[in-house]
Amino acid sequence: MLATALVLLALQQPGPLIFDGKTLDGWTPIGGGTWVAKDGMIVGTSAPGQPQGLLLWKDPVKDFHATLKFRINAGDSGFYFRVALTDKDPFCEGFQVEIDTTPETGGIYETAGRGWVNLPDPALHHKSGYKAGQWTDLDVTAVGTHYKVLVNGTLITDIDDAKGRTEGRLALQLHGNMDMDVSFKDVRLQEIQTN
Repeated sequence: MLATALVLLALQQPGPLIFDGKTLDGWTPIGGGTWVAKDGMIVGTSAPGQPQGLLLWKDPVKDFHATLKFRINAGDSGFYFRVALTDKDPFCEGFQVEIDTTPETGGIYETAGRGWVNLPDPALHHKSGYKAGQWTDLDVTAVGTHYKVLVNGTLITDIDDAKGRTEGRLALQLHGNMDMDVSFKDVRLQEIQTN
């Protein structure tokens, strides 16, 4: 009961910012592409022929609630969570919330693993009003093996998956070997203590 109350409390309050809007302090680029802090945004770009790129947050997480805004103009990006790092492309393995120009956005994909764990219903994106090239709200919660993803306040993913990792790193993604143009802002993280 106490754990449930703490989770609900955490979800009611926005977490602290983990991007200061001016620098990439606390973040480390890995792999291909370019990441810059510009005009209050994290801007990621890449081109064909480059490997996948990650912008890695400094601290591992267990249970958490994260919110951010993204705008994707081209390519295939994502919000990685609880991933393990590897020494070759794609440089990590584990779950990502898909961020791209299609109704797959908001689904959960397991990199270097099972592939799609939850492919969203395209009708939900109609409800969310999601459109590539526009600023979009993303809300991600992972508690134990339960994962929830909201896009513009619309619940896109709500699953339990016992095969997912319960601890690891957070990262933003630039998919390899394609033109990429994606921006993020207002990145917040609230870690949730459940025991």
